[in-house]
Amino acid sequence: MGRDVLLAALLLLPPMLVGAGEIPSRVQAPRLAAARALVAEAEKDAQGLRTDSERGALRNLARAQAAVGDVVAAQKTFAGVPKSLPDIQNTTFVVHEIAAAQAAAGDSPAALATLAPLGPLAMQWQALEGVVRAQAARGDVAGALRTIASVGAGNPALTAKLTFAVAEAQAQTGDLAGAVTTVRSVQSPDTESDVRASVAVAQARSGDVAGALATARTITGAHRVFLSSMLAAYQAKAGDVAGALWTAEAIPEGGSHGGYGLRGAAVLGVASVQAARGDLTGARATAQRITEPSMREQVAVPIARAQAKTDVAAALGLARAVSDPSVRAWALQAAVMVQARAAGVPVALRTAATIAGEPARSAVLVGVARVQAEQGDGAGAWVTLGSVADVHLRSSAQQAIALTLARAGDPARLIETARRRPDAASRVIALAAAAEDVMRSAEELQQPGGSIFLAPEEWSP
Repeated sequence: MGRDVLLAALLLLPPMLVGAGEIPSRVQAPRLAAARALVAEAEKDAQGLRTDSERGALRNLARAQAAVGDVVAAQKTFAGVPKSLPDIQNTTFVVHEIAAAQAAAGDSPAALATLAPLGPLAMQWQALEGVVRAQAARGDVAGALRTIASVGAGNPALTAKLTFAVAEAQAQTGDLAGAVTTVRSVQSPDTESDVRASVAVAQARSGDVAGALATARTITGAHRVFLSSMLAAYQAKAGDVAGALWTAEAIPEGGSHGGYGLRGAAVLGVASVQAARGDLTGARATAQRITEPSMREQVAVPIARAQAKTDVAAALGLARAVSDPSVRAWALQAAVMVQARAAGVPVALRTAATIAGEPARSAVLVGVARVQAEQGDGAGAWVTLGSVADVHLRSSAQQAIALTLARAGDPARLIETARRRPDAASRVIALAAAAEDVMRSAEELQQPGGSIFLAPEEWSP
């Protein structure tokens, strides 16, 4: 998927580029302290790195140090990275991250000086995106635009890329109007569709669905396809199900604009909104309009979640009747999580004991553990996960729950899971990655469509 298509969802998609993750000044103190504790653990293990190959893990440590705002430590660690390592690109990315951290701390001249040894700045567009994104995230949009003017002079393509990065950062911090203003400042016929697409998304998110649809009608090509899929959900949330279905079913299947599966996904999104609003009959009817059987069956998940609010037994019956094992597991998990929140974890655990077969039972237990973690019972969540039969599922779920606890300020379990690695280098890498995950925004950590073992909550655009 090209960058021009990604810009169609400018204000929705999280940044996954250099400098991704929230800047330290925007992270709550307990979460930042947890990330720094993970970095401190990695620093301890780094002392046991012996060979050049093992010392390659210093790059991971330097990235994590930069992510938590310790630029001096990151530079010192980076100086110890062997020059003989063959994968030069990974080493270069550390420089990018240090520059982004300097910009996040307010020292943009130092950030540009850090990048200078890599070659002409105009050739370092990905690193520069990290710098201007960090400037914008800390509220210095004017400074970010000045940086763009200084490095992008005479290079309209670079100027446009960096300006969109600033707008993305503004959107991620909630400044939708500012993001649109920034995007509109790009003076290039080649970006007109990008500008209109971002305006349409901002209109929809602010509640002006009619305006968003009107803007979308002025756009053609891939931008229009991706916008329509998203706007259908907003129409449904606004109560216009008929209009939402018309928008969704106008999406072409396949073709040169990459519409494969988007029409079905858009219709499923409408059905999910209907279920969340309590219209289970309407959700079932809408799902029948999806031509692909496996996608059509996925409507059981939001229906089971909604039905469990009033009739857990019926929701479980619906979920058990699903033929696809993965969707069945997801639907059962959704229903039991509702039960855990409403009737209590002990009741939900008794229900879990009645679930037969894998991956369904493991999915349900993981869902209960997730509720326990959300309610602050980390110890109970860990005990529940101990009953998950599949060792691989248990390990991945423990990692997810440990991350949840760490992001709430308690990194102990995340440190424990990282320390299961057999050698110092792999422990440094695991601890550094964990620290970076703690620093990421919730949106960055979300996987498209969710996971059957950590089913997303009630769907919303």
